[in-house]
Amino acid sequence: MSLITYLTRIHFADRALEDALPSEMTRHQISRPLLIASESTTQSDALDRLLDTIPATIAPATFVLPDTSETTADRARVIALLAEAESDGIVAFGGLRALDLARTVSRRQVPVITIPTRTNSVGLGPLGQSVKGVPSLRADLPVAVLCDATLTLDAGPLTTAAAGMDALVHCLESYLSTTFNPPADGIALDGLRRAVVNLEQAVQDGTDIAARREMLIAALDAGLAGEKGFGGIEAAAHGLESVFDARHGVLHSALVSEFLAFNAPAVSDRFTVLREVLGLPEGADLADALSRLGHRVGLPLRLSEIGVDAALVPTAARTAAADPSSRTNPRHVTERDYERIMRAAL
Repeated sequence: MSLITYLTRIHFADRALEDALPSEMTRHQISRPLLIASESTTQSDALDRLLDTIPATIAPATFVLPDTSETTADRARVIALLAEAESDGIVAFGGLRALDLARTVSRRQVPVITIPTRTNSVGLGPLGQSVKGVPSLRADLPVAVLCDATLTLDAGPLTTAAAGMDALVHCLESYLSTTFNPPADGIALDGLRRAVVNLEQAVQDGTDIAARREMLIAALDAGLAGEKGFGGIEAAAHGLESVFDARHGVLHSALVSEFLAFNAPAVSDRFTVLREVLGLPEGADLADALSRLGHRVGLPLRLSEIGVDAALVPTAARTAAADPSSRTNPRHVTERDYERIMRAAL
């Protein structure tokens, strides 16, 4: 098993769940854990694997996070359960919302271990859509991340496509971010390359563990590089999610073309590097290449394809302009810019 000690302790290997969870709980003296699990994990054997891995002498308090629920209420329930169970640590298991929820309550000074079951987030980097509308929340780093590609095998084609596009865009926007951090740039480019090369195979053959593993590496890269911050695509997706129920990566796919066109005047030199990394010919349309990739894996080219109505755009644009991710976009994006770009993406 590979142990990466960069920002935190990251175990990356098939069956990392069984190999690393007991030792990390012992390392951080977690004997009364609170388990935060995505509802989707209850529909496969993933949650049973986790419960079988926790030492038999430990009975965790458990909070199953509904796939659609209200963030503020979820946080209040988790904080209350932490106190009631006198938990001395959190194990977050599942998708992005569960991992981020755990991180936002860690201000209580309890260690958090994140275990992703999707390839869009590993519980590192800026907060995702699970905390939209609450930008002041602080999220601490987990004390350990367990990346086990075998836990991602139950995800269907659309879930895999959306999660993969989410990781891809996070790498893309981290690289284009205004923050100066050359090491993070290299990590972002590595994740972007892996996502572009492996996303179609991971979607087409859900049993291809090698492709799943590569997509999980892309998600890890996205989390590590996310220290730079993201950009307008992330902010716009958050804005749209405040008024419309859609998967994060699906929104990214429909927004990427318009935002790359908007940002091009500020970062055209970086587009040259992106083309080289992605194996595109000189002068190739980068936005078109990424949009076509999304389309090939079943994601929409336009927001209207998933039912986003023009009447929702003004509110979404206002929320996007206030989102923290907007601050590190290569070009300053006003509320009016967001509204124009969203309308162009319909």
